[in-house]
This record gives sequence, C-alpha cells and structure tokens, in this order.
Amino acid sequence: MKQTDRITTAFTALREQMLSLAERITGNRDDAADAVQDAFVKLWQQRGRYETTSHAQGAGMMTVRTTSIDMARHNSRQADVTIDQVSEPIEEVNDNDRSLAYRQVRHIIDNDLSHNQRLIIDMREMQGLEFDEIASRMNMTAANVRVELSRARRRVREIYQSRNMEKQL
Repeated sequence: MKQTDRITTAFTALREQMLSLAERITGNRDDAADAVQDAFVKLWQQRGRYETTSHAQGAGMMTVRTTSIDMARHNSRQADVTIDQVSEPIEEVNDNDRSLAYRQVRHIIDNDLSHNQRLIIDMREMQGLEFDEIASRMNMTAANVRVELSRARRRVREIYQSRNMEKQL
C-alpha cells in the first residue's frame, strides 16, 4: 500500500473518533473539525514516516489530540474576561444585530477569502452540498475540500473577531 493511501485510510477509518476526541478537548464542533484537518495536514507532510496503516492511525489520533490541546489553549488565552467581569448587562441578540453580523461575515467571505474558499463555503454552507459533490465540481479531492473549508472558516472567524475587537477599543 502506498504511503498516501495509508494516511487517507487511517483518517477515513477514524474520522468520527478523531472529531469526537477533538470536540471533547476543544468544546466546539467547528474547532474540532479544524483540529482534525490541521492534524491531517501535519501527517500528510510527514507521510513517508508511516510504514503501516495502524501506525498512521496511532499517529493520527495523537496528532489530533495535541492539535486540539494547542487550539484549546490558544482559545482560552483569547477569552481572558469572565462573565462576572463584564460591567454592562448582556443584551439579547435582536434581529438587527443578527442581520448586521451576517452582513459582516458575508463581506469577509466576499472580500477576504480566495476564490476557491468562497466557492467552497457557498457550496457547503449555503447549498448544503456534501464534500464529495464539492470535490467533483471543483476538481479537487474531498480531503482538499475539507482543508480549504477549515482554513476559510478559521480566516473568517479571525477577521470577524479582530474587527469586532477594534470596534470595542
């Protein structure tokens, strides 16, 4: 079996377990998906090191675990303010706020992402297409679609958060 097949087989067989592990560590399904994709990329870059599928699976689970821990630590440093430290009462989100947030996210997607990332987000989030369908339309592999979607989501989240932090200052 080729080395690339070992990595792909390992991740395909354990994807749900990896997502479950990552979600338990990060506490967030989106972060978990990002952690699994980051782990896949890390293993892919070292694909020559794995002699068997079970070796790749073990390395995959360990990489997902460490990547998830790193992500959880990074996210915990981002949220240093507790709910008790907020001086103003928290207001309920109304439709105007939700509409504004949607427009801001749409603006980021339209202006700050690559063409492929825009297409992938629209096909997955707006049209609800599966990864295999997106991959065939984009002439990519499903794994590449997942990686690009993960990167796009992360970029949107980072830009949205940084712009909202700037407004608060």
